Amino acid sequence: MLVLRKALSTLTCLAVLALAALLMAGCAAKGDPPPPPPAGVREDGSLVVTRADNNRTAELRTGERLIVRLPENPSTGYTWAVDETDRRLLTLDGTDYAAPEEGFVGARGQRTFTFTVRQPGEVALKLKYWRFWEGDASVTERYIVNLRILP
Repeated sequence: MLVLRKALSTLTCLAVLALAALLMAGCAAKGDPPPPPPAGVREDGSLVVTRADNNRTAELRTGERLIVRLPENPSTGYTWAVDETDRRLLTLDGTDYAAPEEGFVGARGQRTFTFTVRQPGEVALKLKYWRFWEGDASVTERYIVNLRILP
């Protein structure tokens, strides 16, 4: 009985070692996954980012425009607002709300922020979806896009 236990123990250890070797070989063969593509789409000389670009990185050049488009429903009291950025690198030119063309009253429209890139550097543009009169406790969604600004 003791011999059988030792044999099973040895076989179990060998099986675990073989499995670990296979897993390591598989990980080494695959390598690191490719980085995600840069955020945004170029339209009329501007870089446009949307909700799909949340937590991604975009590259811009000094003097370019950045347009951020996010769904919004101000009839609920919630609106998008700039939470944090570096105004030396990125200047807010304006914001606009477009109501939905179709649908019912109270349907989500689209908030658009337009920025101009001022100087090279790296900055995180952070936005929040909130009721401003209720403060940060009312934030229901956050949006961030990291910007790499080239000369």
